[in-house]
Amino acid sequence: MIRAAVATVPPPVVACARLWIGAVVMVLVMLAAGRKFPPLFMRSARGLALHPSWAPILGVSLIGYTIPYFIFPWAQQYIESGLAGVYMAFMPIWTIFLAHLFAGERLTAGKLAGFALGFVGVLVLLGPDVLGGAAHSSVIAQASLLVATFCYAVSAIIARRTRAIRPRVFTAGAILGAAIFATPALFFVDLHAGKWSISSVASLIALAVGPTGLAGLILIVIIKRAGAGFMALANYLVPVWAIFLGALLFGERLESRVFLALAIILTGVAISQRRAKTAAAVAPAPAGAE
Repeated sequence: MIRAAVATVPPPVVACARLWIGAVVMVLVMLAAGRKFPPLFMRSARGLALHPSWAPILGVSLIGYTIPYFIFPWAQQYIESGLAGVYMAFMPIWTIFLAHLFAGERLTAGKLAGFALGFVGVLVLLGPDVLGGAAHSSVIAQASLLVATFCYAVSAIIARRTRAIRPRVFTAGAILGAAIFATPALFFVDLHAGKWSISSVASLIALAVGPTGLAGLILIVIIKRAGAGFMALANYLVPVWAIFLGALLFGERLESRVFLALAIILTGVAISQRRAKTAAAVAPAPAGAE
């Protein structure tokens, strides 16, 4: 969808539009559930201060949405989508180490082995051609994608450490904050609105409603209930879904390596979660996970 959107719509517009549309969707979801935002400011001994709830929300806004949402559309102008998928596979690796250091999620040998298998599965899935293309693609774009995946991992840790805020409120606030942070970029880009194609606009709207809004809520719920490390495993399944959807929607041929890669990835997930499942069965549900 990103690839189709940036075909005729400038990347900064893609980033801002998907955030604003996603924010509207999630605010409506929040209000429909009877939730509301905490006050933006509160009185303290030094006068007005930012409400404590907004610090982690706005942190995720900037680190988990605004920065990577600008990086990915820009970078995918210079590299193939498959190579971008390889770099997305670094996000779980960043996350398990950060979760070990800052979120109390113990780094075990089984977890390391599982995540390593997941990464190998992604490489098998995408094949040698994609990896070979790395040598001929922009080094700056590839380095930027590494920064973006690190931002995703940091935002997952922030969300994991924030237990008292309801997921709908957290997601709506984070996306709304990201939209506000991103908007000034529109003053520095030519919109060329007359050149936007219907397919690019449709992809942009779909990005906003699904991967930006509703998926953001799902991810926050998973992080709060099962941990940042478990959520990060989803990134290994992203390219698998992409290939199966390509076969379903566009008649692309499914090669045998797709099924081999899926088996490797799911084995990695099972290994990494074998002990975590037992621990979760006896652990109380975290506050605010409903």
